[in-house]
Amino acid sequence: MISWPLDKKTAESRVQGERDTKKTDHLPARMAAGVLVSPFSLIKARSLALAVALVFSGCSVLAPHQDRTHFIILAPVTFGSSNGAQSTEGQKLTPAIGLGPVQLAEYLDHPELVIRTSPNGFELSETDRWAEPLPDNFRHVLASDLTNLLGTTNIAQYPWYPGTRLDYIVRIQVQRFEADTSQRARLIAHWELISPQTDQILNVRDTQLSHPMASPAGDAAAAALSEDVAEFAGQIASAITEIEHQRLARGQR
Repeated sequence: MISWPLDKKTAESRVQGERDTKKTDHLPARMAAGVLVSPFSLIKARSLALAVALVFSGCSVLAPHQDRTHFIILAPVTFGSSNGAQSTEGQKLTPAIGLGPVQLAEYLDHPELVIRTSPNGFELSETDRWAEPLPDNFRHVLASDLTNLLGTTNIAQYPWYPGTRLDYIVRIQVQRFEADTSQRARLIAHWELISPQTDQILNVRDTQLSHPMASPAGDAAAAALSEDVAEFAGQIASAITEIEHQRLARGQR
């Protein structure tokens, strides 16, 4: 309702404004406000919202990753006879042995099984890992094999308490202890048998051992390496038994 006369220009302007208002009444609010949103932007926004919802709900559209790790361990070998070494008179020899230090080459300081691929190269297994640190596992199994072979429980792991009574000390440097691509398990070590009373070296040897693996699997490698350790223990036990026999013959025990 116009309460006073309007000039022609003002009246036309007011009429045009009323027409524009009628045109925009049926448009969405975002278009009436001058904001245009493309269909692509709407799809993108909805996809992002769905992805966020999946993340926060703990769901995943990807398949779960399968852990293929297989744990292996060395184990003592059961010998045909575990009665221990005996003297010529049938007396059982039960020497006290200090085992260590036992040092493994630094390239073996990995949780994975080491596989030799060439004289100058090796790789780490993608699936097979040692269930405990290899140096600890090696020492424990070697001590167990020596116990079975010599029939003695007097084996002290390095370091031992000062004043511990020992008849022999075995120092070992393991230079190679690995499987290879020809399916062999190899052990190469330098070791010394020492008298703790005089610090005299009674025996020094370089050992090279190899056993076939039943298959390329990690547990087959661990079994063959366990055979290497058992044979190595047999060499140490034989050296100790020989010296013990010589001492008994001289009446030194």
